[in-house]
Amino acid sequence: MYILKKTFRKCFCTMLLCFFSLCAWYLSTYHTYNYVSVKLLNYKSNHSKHNKINQVVFEELELYLRMSSRFLDKYDNILLPSLRYFWPGNVSIVVVLDEESAKDKELEKTLPLRYPYPRVEYQSPIHPSIYHQRGHERMQRDFFYPEDKIKKKYVGFIDTDTVFVTRVIPELLFEEGKPVIIGNYGKYDTPLFRKEESLGTGKMLQLKEIMRGMSYFPVIMKVSHIVELRKYVEKLHKKTFDEVFKISSKGPFSQFSIMCQYVWTFHRDEYKFYFHLRSYNNGIWHGEDNPPGRVPYQFYQTNVTEEQRMPKPRSSIHLRYHDNWKNPDTLRNVIKTGICFSGGFDLCPNKCKHLNRSGLQRELYYFEYNDWSWDKRCLLEQRKHYALVAEQSNDVALQALKTGCDEVDRLSFKP
Repeated sequence: MYILKKTFRKCFCTMLLCFFSLCAWYLSTYHTYNYVSVKLLNYKSNHSKHNKINQVVFEELELYLRMSSRFLDKYDNILLPSLRYFWPGNVSIVVVLDEESAKDKELEKTLPLRYPYPRVEYQSPIHPSIYHQRGHERMQRDFFYPEDKIKKKYVGFIDTDTVFVTRVIPELLFEEGKPVIIGNYGKYDTPLFRKEESLGTGKMLQLKEIMRGMSYFPVIMKVSHIVELRKYVEKLHKKTFDEVFKISSKGPFSQFSIMCQYVWTFHRDEYKFYFHLRSYNNGIWHGEDNPPGRVPYQFYQTNVTEEQRMPKPRSSIHLRYHDNWKNPDTLRNVIKTGICFSGGFDLCPNKCKHLNRSGLQRELYYFEYNDWSWDKRCLLEQRKHYALVAEQSNDVALQALKTGCDEVDRLSFKP
C-alpha cells in the first residue's frame, strides 16, 4: 500500500510538472507568434512605399556570366534550373565567352535561342604581359571592364555554379532603390577564408579591407562605379590599371572585395551594406584571428550600425563551396527546400513533407561554408522575406514553382 501511494505521488508530481511546462511553452509561443506577427505587419506597412522604386531599379539590372564551353554542363544543369524556378519572367543576362575558342563560337548559335535567351558577347584574349596565364585570373580581370558588355545601369555578377534557393524579388537585391551588399568579417580559417585575400585588396586600393565581398550572388554594382574604380587605381599608382592588376594578382585576391571596398569608401550612401560576422561562437568575436590586411576589430564597434549587422537573406548559394556539393542530392535538396518555402508547401506538399513550415531555411544564410544561422534574428528576417514573396506572387511565379516541383527530383550534373 505504501509503495502504491508513493508511486501515485510521483506520477501526480510528474503530471503537474508537465502541465506547468506546457503552460509556459504555450505562453512563450503565443508571445513569440504575436511579436513576429506584429513585426511582419509593421514591416509590410513600412516597406510598401519602397516597393515601386525597388521594382524600377530591379529592371535596370543585367546579370553578367563569364564562362566558356567547358562549363556548359554546369550552366545547363546547375544555374539554369534554379534560375527558371526562382527568377520567373524576363531575365536580362549576358553570357561572355572566349573570342578565340571555336567551341565557344559554336555556343553562340544555340544559347540565345533557349532559356534564358541571353545576349552573347566575346572577350578577346588578354596579352600575356597583363596576367599570369591563369583562367580564373582572366575572368577576374574581365569583371573590371563591364561597360563594354552591360547595357543597363547595374551589373550583377554570377557564376555557372550559382544556385538560386528562393524566389527572387526586388527587395532581396535592392533596398530603398540601392543594391544590397553582403560581406563577411571576423575570425578567418585557412584556406577557405584566406588571409592573403585581404592583403590583395590593400595592394590595389591602398586601404585596409572592411569585408570579404565574395560572400553572395549576384554581386551588384553600378557599372559607372567600376569604371571610376579603375581610374582611381590608375591615379593612385600612376600606372595603367592592367599593370596594377598584374601586381595585385600575384597572390590570392578577390575582385568583389575590391569593388565592395571601393563603393564603401566613395559611394557608401548608394548601397545597402550588411556585415555578416563569420563566427563559430554564436556571434561572439573580440578580434581574434582577424586577417592581417583587414581593418581592426574596433572599426566594427564604431563604424558598423546595428541595422547593418542584421542578417540579410541571400538569394543563392555557391554550390562548389557548399557541403557535399559533388553529390547531386545536395543540388536537389537545396532547390527543393527553396521551392517549398517559396510556395511549394501548398503547391506540392508531397515534396515538402520532410520540412518544418515554420523552420529556418539555412541556405538563405549559408555561403561558401560561412554560416549566419547562429543569429536568432534570421528566422524573423526569413519570414519578412517570404511575406513579401507571398504578396508579390503571380501566375508566372506559381507556374515556375510548379515546373520545379515536377523536375527537381530529376536534376543532375557532372561534378
